[in-house]
Amino acid sequence: MTEGSKNSLEKFIAACDELITCKFLVAESKIEKILACLAETPPVYELVSECMEQFNRDREISKAFVQDSKGNYMCLMPKEEYKIIALTFCMLADINADRIDFTDYVKRFFDNGEGISPFKNFISTMILPFRNLICEAFGYPTIELSEKIVMAPIDKVEEEENQVAVMPERQLSDGEQLAKVCEVSKRIVAQILQELEPYRRDRHVDDLKSICYALIMACEDQDFDCLRGLTIGLKYASKGVRAIKFLVRELDENVEEYLVKLTDLNN
Repeated sequence: MTEGSKNSLEKFIAACDELITCKFLVAESKIEKILACLAETPPVYELVSECMEQFNRDREISKAFVQDSKGNYMCLMPKEEYKIIALTFCMLADINADRIDFTDYVKRFFDNGEGISPFKNFISTMILPFRNLICEAFGYPTIELSEKIVMAPIDKVEEEENQVAVMPERQLSDGEQLAKVCEVSKRIVAQILQELEPYRRDRHVDDLKSICYALIMACEDQDFDCLRGLTIGLKYASKGVRAIKFLVRELDENVEEYLVKLTDLNN
C-alpha cells in the first residue's frame, strides 16, 4: 500500500470513529464525511466495490429491516461479512442522499426497548462492525464501545412467523415525490461534477460534464423523462471512470426508485 493510500485509509477510519463517538444531532454530517473519505481511499473503495458486486440490494434490505408478528420493528444484520459492509454502505448512502429519514429510521429500527438509545444501538449494530471489518481487512486494530451495547435480537426473531419486510419511507404527495427525486438527483450530480473537476483536458470527461449540466437543468425543470434518459446515458458513458462509480449508481437508484413508484400509481 502506498503512503498516500495509507494516509487516506487512516482518515477514513478516523471519520468512522467520529461517527461512533459523536452526538446524534451531528451524525448526518459525519456520515457525509465517511462517504467522502471512502471515495478518496482506493483500497476501501475497491473493497466496498467487490462487496457490492455480490450483493442483492433489494433482497438484503428486505431481510434486514423487518417487523415481527408482535409489531416490533428491528434491524437483523446479515452474518456474511461482505453483506455487512455492503448493507451498511447502502444505508449510509441512502441517508446521505435523503432517500430515507435518518431520525425516523434510527428510532424505528433500533429502539429495542432495553434502555439503550436507538442511536447507540444503530452505531453498535451497523457502524462498528462496518468499521472493524474494514480495519481487519487492512491490518488495523478493531475497537469496542466503552459502554455495553445491547444488540438487536437476531436468532430468535429469525424464527418468528409472519415477518413483514418494512422499509422506512416518507409519505409524500405525487408532486412532492417528484420534487424530492429531482432535489436528490441534483445534489448527487453536483457531487459528480466535483469529482470530475480534477480531470482536465479530457474529452471524455468533458462529455460527462455536459451530461451532468443537462441533468441539472432537467432537475430544475422537474422533467422526469429527460432526467431518466440522461441518467441512463451517464450510467453507460461513465463506465471506467472509477471516481464517480458509486455516485452514478446512487443517481440511477434514486431515479429508478421513483420510476417504480410512478409505474405503481399508473397501474
